[in-house]
Amino acid sequence: MSRKLLHCKACGQETAKGVKKCPNCGKDQRNFFMRHKIITFILAIVVIIIIIANIGDSGDSQASTTTTGTASEKSTKTVQKADMEKLYTNADQFKNYKVDLYVKVFDVEQDDDGTYLQGYNNPEKLSKNTLIMSDDSDLDIKDDDIIHVVGTVKDKYDGENALGGSVSAPRIIADSIEKSDYATAFAPAKKTINVNKTQNQHGFVLTLQKVELAEKETRLYVKIENKSQDEISFYDFNAKITADNKQLEPDSDLSEYPEIQSEILPGVKTEGVIAFPKINSKTANIILEGSSENYDITINPFTFEVNLDQ
Repeated sequence: MSRKLLHCKACGQETAKGVKKCPNCGKDQRNFFMRHKIITFILAIVVIIIIIANIGDSGDSQASTTTTGTASEKSTKTVQKADMEKLYTNADQFKNYKVDLYVKVFDVEQDDDGTYLQGYNNPEKLSKNTLIMSDDSDLDIKDDDIIHVVGTVKDKYDGENALGGSVSAPRIIADSIEKSDYATAFAPAKKTINVNKTQNQHGFVLTLQKVELAEKETRLYVKIENKSQDEISFYDFNAKITADNKQLEPDSDLSEYPEIQSEILPGVKTEGVIAFPKINSKTANIILEGSSENYDITINPFTFEVNLDQ
């Protein structure tokens, strides 16, 4: 079989395939890489190094992506209700976790960068100290306000307060802060009985709006309007509830609720909440006492029989 013929790159004369030099003009017929083997070797080493480096960068990028993904997933986690106790003993365990809680504020500081709050998550026992940071420097919050906070756990703070006492508390970066009330935050009603019954004695108009049954207390919502020409009086400590042959008095320790005014001038309306200990009875008689400065009339106790088993 005849050998395949090629043309010389220089003179165009036919030459046999594989010939190193043209027999006519002597031009080297080999390609660049064959003519420069040392340079080819060096280039091959460079290419290998670049490939290895790219593989390493790809691995680092993947690891970085994985780490970022993990952090992102962690930031979507939420402190569960069952873990709230742990939040106050080891807040660092919940870094970057979302949290939803209530506190009663006892310290407020503000500057151009934001508002810094301190409050109790358990105001009844003055415990579960919580530090809250907001970038809103105009936040309308004051001492004794009860607030609903949604935010992210930053870390655990260990230091001193303004009085030199030690402070160990979770720090929360707030996404939102809203004012709330004691019942909603710390004593939510398990059952609400809407009564909406009104009694009028000589212009002393009293309405029992509703009764709320919470885990540890019973709340009466009462509204009074003075439609008489004389000043009337109402003292919530005279209120009573009778149930299952027992007489209950208002709980003086529960002073977190709006109070009904005691001395009520003509034309004035007032309303508030009277808190009692927990009631387990199916029915209750509620007795609310008032009086008038007009001694020619008698204001009898306002009595309401309420079915608590609705």
